[in-house]
Amino acid sequence: MTVKELSDYCLSKLGASLDYPFGPDPAVFKAGNKIFALLTEENGIAKISLKCDPVLADLLRQQYPSIKPGYHLHKAHWNSVLCSGIPDDEVLKQIDHSHDLIVKSLTKKLRKQIEKESHPLYLFPDKNYQPSEIRDGDEFYPNGIFVFNITRLLEHITANPGEYVLETIKVSDYRNSFAVINQEHLSDVDIQVPAILAEISPGRFNVIDGNHRLEKAYNDGVDQLKAYKLSPKQHSLFLTEQKAYDTFIDYWNGKL
Repeated sequence: MTVKELSDYCLSKLGASLDYPFGPDPAVFKAGNKIFALLTEENGIAKISLKCDPVLADLLRQQYPSIKPGYHLHKAHWNSVLCSGIPDDEVLKQIDHSHDLIVKSLTKKLRKQIEKESHPLYLFPDKNYQPSEIRDGDEFYPNGIFVFNITRLLEHITANPGEYVLETIKVSDYRNSFAVINQEHLSDVDIQVPAILAEISPGRFNVIDGNHRLEKAYNDGVDQLKAYKLSPKQHSLFLTEQKAYDTFIDYWNGKL
């Protein structure tokens, strides 16, 4: 197996991260705060050091001449594997074994954190996040501390139509009878304009633009409207304050 293939496999493991604490070589893979693999190249051949049960480590060294005691590591508990003459599936099994040993050695708190962060819906904060500040004349929608810049959101949808899927929603599912509705404004509302729904927690969508359209459709006996249903990654870009963004990320992840 190539260094790239092994690196990709290591990073696919639960809670895996890549670091270079010793310089550009070796590549160090961790689960939580502990190392489970060190990957380098020796004469064009991938070489990987892995944690191993001492009894199994000794058996593997006897079976495969290219498996040696861990270089610069605890030799009873680590193997250095030169990935030539060893079946690919055997190398992957040894990576799995090393990772499992390390994860089991972590504290309960760290194991839970790794499991949560490996959830497909988990959100990692964007370090380069910039709040969508409200300009003069921008329309915005307040939902508690979460204030969305609707004008900038609509501009982004118009400029990037391929990023958003237009769906059909049932009016009765999303009409909010407690929403503040300007009845005098309803006659001017165009229900052909799509509403915008934001996924606030997994599977739960709130209307952030379109309450008047839903109310008019309800009054007119219209059962369905077009709408954009935005994922957290899509709608959080248009929160107007850093604190709101940070709070939303924590709130969302806490619901997983």
